[in-house]
Amino acid sequence: MLLDIRLILCGVMLFATAYSDLKSREIDDKIWWVFGALGLGLTAVEVLLGYSPDLLLYLASTVLSGGLGFAFYYLGFYGGADAKALLCCALLAPLFNRNLTLHPFTPLIVFVNSLILTIILVVYYGLNNLVHLLSGDRIFEGLEHEPLHRKILACLLGFRAKRVGSFYYSMEKKEDGRRRFDFSLLRVNEDFVTEDGIWVTPGIPLIVFMAAGFVVMVVFGDLLGYILEGLVTLVKAVA
Repeated sequence: MLLDIRLILCGVMLFATAYSDLKSREIDDKIWWVFGALGLGLTAVEVLLGYSPDLLLYLASTVLSGGLGFAFYYLGFYGGADAKALLCCALLAPLFNRNLTLHPFTPLIVFVNSLILTIILVVYYGLNNLVHLLSGDRIFEGLEHEPLHRKILACLLGFRAKRVGSFYYSMEKKEDGRRRFDFSLLRVNEDFVTEDGIWVTPGIPLIVFMAAGFVVMVVFGDLLGYILEGLVTLVKAVA
């Protein structure tokens, strides 16, 4: 029962912040304080009721999630809100022991699930650019000199925008007066682009994928666990 309450609150937090992230790429810090306090309060209630939670594993989940979350933030892989989401997830629902999982740490399962789910974007952009190429669109105009492998990578990471919408980063730069693709990973501190007719890549709202990764965890479990299980089964079948 207490786990269900924790999961519900964690889900509410992730979906509320995902909506805000998707809409404006901004999240009010008060949300993290509120849900973080709720998580600590639930732990205190468990202790008072004699539920005897595994406080050592709770602490391990919080330290791992907070440490990894903020390490990625300081390295520039994503924004501070994503790190705070992982930490609050650890405080609200530190452990998950249902379905197939490689370990019991909820935020790490959610995070890995979210990273795997971002492959959806790669597939979408790849198919979308393939359709444009087959339709005869000159999507590489001005970039014909780029080698084939870089064009393929560009097709998987973004698209040439006739009119740039909100929250996209430029995937181009100029070298010696020529346009070149730019596949920089650390873009969190860059400004969103407003120039039309260039290749762009989305500023991924990672918390949206975290919310999706949370749902996958609750319904199925650890996607990495299923992938590894499938690989082991395949190897045994081949052997």
